[in-house]
Amino acid sequence: MEDKQELTLEKYSFQVKKRNRARGAVLLDTSEGPRLMREYDRIRGHFEFENEVRERLAECGMTLTDRVVHNIEGNPVTEWESGEKFVVYQWYYGDACDYRSCEGLQKAARNLGQLHRQLSGMSEKAIPIEEDLSMRYERRNRELKRVHRFMKEKKRKNEFELYALSCFDGFYQKAVKAAAYLQKSVYWQQHGKETRDVCHGEYNYHNLIFTKQGVATTNFEHAHYGIQLMDLAYFMRKVMEKNDWQREKGMAVLEGYASEVSLGTQEREFLWIILSYPVKFWKLMSQYMNGKKSWISDKNMEKLVSAREKEEAKDKFLGQTPNDYWS
Repeated sequence: MEDKQELTLEKYSFQVKKRNRARGAVLLDTSEGPRLMREYDRIRGHFEFENEVRERLAECGMTLTDRVVHNIEGNPVTEWESGEKFVVYQWYYGDACDYRSCEGLQKAARNLGQLHRQLSGMSEKAIPIEEDLSMRYERRNRELKRVHRFMKEKKRKNEFELYALSCFDGFYQKAVKAAAYLQKSVYWQQHGKETRDVCHGEYNYHNLIFTKQGVATTNFEHAHYGIQLMDLAYFMRKVMEKNDWQREKGMAVLEGYASEVSLGTQEREFLWIILSYPVKFWKLMSQYMNGKKSWISDKNMEKLVSAREKEEAKDKFLGQTPNDYWS
């Protein structure tokens, strides 16, 4: 495999000075600056769309992305007869996003707002959104009820099941409440069926590099047409869980994003709905139902206890209604 990597690098104009392993890829220090090389079993049809998104951003002045570097033959992918496929990306020297820093979070959120502005209206015609969010919530809530019924009917319950049952009602009521609010959301009614806007799809601190030139955004593998506020909700949930839902961290994210994209009453309400849904609890219950029930790892028990503790902190930040957390 290393031979194929070497042969692949010979097809590029740069000279490699140093290389390091980096999250399933190879980070290259080259004569033309940092590059990242990844090997793929197959190149999905989505690859072309990812590149369209990056090019759209570059045309709008957002050049700090992991754009594909073409080889000397002008191809974005170097493929060998034996099946190996390699792609080289533009990369950056810099620091990881510090999710504990209000300043860093504000910059990251502002960058997301800029990205959303440039990817707004990318399609000339409205594109149907693949999954109806209300149907997703309804499906998850049915799954929760099924797990609850299964646990209650078990004659011998383990520690995990007993603890889950003790806190189930609280989590389930929040899930039902979020689904009910979504049905009444004007923003969702207007934006939940079709869109012309593109989302990053996995905007989190792992995919950001703070360079001297600005914030570099990477990993567009999950880019898609959808509700852009879902990106903000996803980023906010990730950083707030890391920060135990500290209010100043949440406000830094909201203020950073709002400096680029207006957040009116309808947008704030939609964000509240997405953040209020107990995703962590649902994931743990889903893993339990689909996994081996005769033995529950201590790690899963720790996650369940943590989910309950973090939910209490989240409640303090969000409040009981969509208007509470913004005031």
